[in-house]
This record gives sequence, structure tokens and C-alpha cells, in this order.
Amino acid sequence: MARNEIKLVTPFVEEKVNSALTLAFATCPLLRWMYPEPERYLQQFPGFVKYYCGTPYVTGSGAFVENGTKGALLWQTAHEHVDFNELVAFVGRSTTDSRQDAVVRLFEKFNEYHPTEPYWYMTVIGADPAYQRQGVGSDLLQYWHRLCDEAGVIAYCEATSLSAVRLYERMGWTVLGTVSEHDSPPYYPTVRHPK
Repeated sequence: MARNEIKLVTPFVEEKVNSALTLAFATCPLLRWMYPEPERYLQQFPGFVKYYCGTPYVTGSGAFVENGTKGALLWQTAHEHVDFNELVAFVGRSTTDSRQDAVVRLFEKFNEYHPTEPYWYMTVIGADPAYQRQGVGSDLLQYWHRLCDEAGVIAYCEATSLSAVRLYERMGWTVLGTVSEHDSPPYYPTVRHPK
């Protein structure tokens, strides 16, 4: 049973949800490898959400835990996938100069694991650090799993930490591999089939 009240995102909550996600991803190994300087991370994170996550606030493809915006999960349906070339161009120009080529190659590897059949793509999930270990991520995942199951679609994401992998595996996801590029931390393509 969910411990947290979950609502779908709208354009009216974009700023507060993005603020919670900014805090949540401040210690993400992959994003902080891309944006090691705090000022660069804070400056570029909104653009990363735009180019990586698409338009979830317009399409309603996201959910958040209210009561202070404890955390959120954003996704793309099979018809909402972003323009990959625009994403690669953004990460190439926004990351630190010494890592631009490696970042672009890493994101190009993302596509190698994406399902070939229609799927929903969980782009980000995170909890404000002040609310971590309180079931926020689990409740958001359970909510999204129900939506995926009702739609009968495969769910896919790239986990960026072993703690995330452990949570996903407990909830029925399968890790497809471990991927890195040059000196990047690894990420883990994962998939979940509908129940």
C-alpha cells in the first residue's frame, strides 16, 4: 500500500517538481560526472530535463509525491520519445569541455539497449534527499508499474547507481548490462515486462 499521495504532473507544478529533482540528482554519479562543478550542474539541470525527459508537464507523463514535493518520476510513452539528435547536441555542448566527446559517446550507447518494440521510458525518478528512505521511490514505481501494466507495455530505464538497481530488481526489473565510456561511472539499462 502506498504511503505517499501521488498526483500526475501538470504545467503548474513544473518548477517545484524540477526543484525536487535537482536536489535528488545532485549526487547522481553519472550527472555529476557530466557536470562536476556545482554551478554548471545547477545551471544545466533544467536543460537536461527538457532535452532528456521531453514534455512530461504538458502530456501528463509524470507523477510526484505531494506534501512538499518529496519526489517525482517522469516518463515518455511510446509516442513521446524525444529527438535523440537534439539530446546529444545538448549534452555535448552543456558538459565540461574535457568530457564532451566521452559524454556524447556514452549517450549514443544509450540507444543500443532500448527495446525494439513499443515501450515506455522512465527518464528520471528521484526523491528530495530530505525524504529519502521513506518509500517515495517505491511508491512512485508501484504507481507507474500499474500504469504500464494497464497499458500492456514494456518499461525501460537507465539506472545510474547500484542502489537503484537493487530497488528495481526487487520490483521485477531485469538489468540488461553495465555500460560506461572512458572514465564515466557505469549505468545499467533495465527493463520490466508488463504483468
